[in-house]
Amino acid sequence: MNLSLRVVGKRSDGYHELESLMVPVAIYDDVHVEVRPSVNAEVGCTVSGDKGVPGGAGNIAAKAAQAVLEHLDETAAVSIRLVKRIPSQAGLGGGSSDAAAVLRVLPGLLGRRLPAPTVARLALQLGADVPFFVSSRPAMARGVGERLSFIDLPYRGSLLVVVPPLGVDTAWAFANVVKSLTSRGAGTRLLRSLERGAALEGLLVNDLQEGVCDSFPEVSRSVDLLMAGGASAAVMSGSGSAVVGLFRDGRAARRAARAFARPARVFVTRILRRSPGGRP
Repeated sequence: MNLSLRVVGKRSDGYHELESLMVPVAIYDDVHVEVRPSVNAEVGCTVSGDKGVPGGAGNIAAKAAQAVLEHLDETAAVSIRLVKRIPSQAGLGGGSSDAAAVLRVLPGLLGRRLPAPTVARLALQLGADVPFFVSSRPAMARGVGERLSFIDLPYRGSLLVVVPPLGVDTAWAFANVVKSLTSRGAGTRLLRSLERGAALEGLLVNDLQEGVCDSFPEVSRSVDLLMAGGASAAVMSGSGSAVVGLFRDGRAARRAARAFARPARVFVTRILRRSPGGRP
């Protein structure tokens, strides 16, 4: 989840400079990786659970496997099976987390090791969010999202994540930023506020939210319903369409979830403080 996302500049390559508070949450895909001997480097990828996510060589998890094989100069047949639970085009980083999982586990399955700086470099080549998911710890992300400063986030409440039944294209969301660019240093100011004991609830913000809500009123309505349901704060994650509300506990979050009817998807979850599978 992006709990704070500030757009602070635009680079010559077209990417935007960000300062974003990112947190891993307990919503998972299943990533099954199998390696068999082969005289060639082969990667296959199948996907279930989300018809909008393609399998095959175009899937970012398959690209991660191919990058590992090429870097290690290995020949093997790698089969990846993804069971999707993280909604796609929702600003939740589902594809990036799948790619990071492959980067973490595939070298060991090949009987090899990759140093952490190499994993980080391969991750960034795959996508701006992938380096965050390699370690999956609360962090302030800068640059295009690759420069990470890990933090201890004291928040212990529950999150209610709501995904309206629509997808938001990331490039479109950035092209439709309504507000002028936030001044640099917003991330540093946020971290200082946390160090001084400021409540997380008062720090949630997303520079992309106004532009997305103008074109997708379902996102705006979801934020309003979260607040009406007792959330202490609510914000859109990333480029949307997912929104998240902060609640004091799981019971309050589950009670608020009743306001959301299908086909919207809801998740009561929590912030993770260390990578589920251990650090690489």
